[in-house]
Amino acid sequence: MTNQLFRSPRGSFGVAVLGTGALAAEVERIIRDTGGDLRERAGAELMLAEPAELVVDATEHVGTVTAVLDALRAGRSVITANTALIAQHGHRLAAAAEQHGADLCFEAAVAGGVPVVRPLTQSLSGDRVNQVLGVFPAEHSRHAAAQAAILATLAFHTRVEVGDVHFEESGPAAAADLAAAAALGLRLRTLTVCTRIAEDGGKEQISVRVHPALLPVTDPLARVEAPSSAVAVEAEGAGRLMFSGDAATTATASALLGDLITAARNRVHGGRAARASHYAQLPIAPLGDTPTRYYLNLRVTDHAGALAQVAAVFADNGVSIARVRQEHQGPDVHLIVLTHRARESAVTDTIDALTDAPCVREVSTRWRIEGTDD
Repeated sequence: MTNQLFRSPRGSFGVAVLGTGALAAEVERIIRDTGGDLRERAGAELMLAEPAELVVDATEHVGTVTAVLDALRAGRSVITANTALIAQHGHRLAAAAEQHGADLCFEAAVAGGVPVVRPLTQSLSGDRVNQVLGVFPAEHSRHAAAQAAILATLAFHTRVEVGDVHFEESGPAAAADLAAAAALGLRLRTLTVCTRIAEDGGKEQISVRVHPALLPVTDPLARVEAPSSAVAVEAEGAGRLMFSGDAATTATASALLGDLITAARNRVHGGRAARASHYAQLPIAPLGDTPTRYYLNLRVTDHAGALAQVAAVFADNGVSIARVRQEHQGPDVHLIVLTHRARESAVTDTIDALTDAPCVREVSTRWRIEGTDD
């Protein structure tokens, strides 16, 4: 069957669950224990049985790509929580689903139980998304670049691969820097950043990054603690929208079941799940072209004129200083500098020049700042 809407005259569907871990077990438990409710919501009985017309992928590795492709090519709808699978093979899977009249649903593949895929593909499909920021639990860090690629693909209608994502590991942070940031109203988080960059002349690029960054303490993202996840979407019409929730197994299973019901309904009534589009194909901005703000901790000699020398280095490289905080520690002074927004390359050049300045002993900390233009 090709390019046809599937309508089932039957009152039940077989469901196959891929995986042997806790997530697969929870999905199977929900199907067994709440079958009556699921039947009313889906419009058909959902049973753990073969032949399966609905396949739930509760695995974590890309090794299931063959099984998922086989299911889609057989006209079976696939519901997956497999972040790596969607990030690396999503376009192949979507093409197979389209060709064979099946659904590919992956709400659970991004942020677990936080509903953000459906808003991006449906609720905001008539809007223009300018930025997506995300905070995820530390144990999900190995999937951070993959989740960033999926979010950027959906938000900007552009195919973004995992290799397009700039990724920096989160190392230990000095207590003194955390305290200084807090005094300035900022809090450190590992942040997923997907941003549309519009330049003079109408040229647009996108930046997709995962790295430590400072956020205003008033930003809801700054207050997210594990095991919760949160995603903020900024759209021109809708404004800033927040999606938050738990990333635990039960929450991810909930997202899988939501997609399972959607896929079952579509088979009963002949609908199709929303699909990602890649029509825009915006280029990925080089990191140096990305506009950023920075927190810099400079250890400088304590003598008259040191601050003026530092300010001159910033001015020479076209980076404007927003705030300066001085802290005396021993014979030296720590200058905490917050910059205005500038190209990353200009900030990097500034840091390189500072390390050569006679009054600067070291640039000990460099953190990007997101969520504010102050």
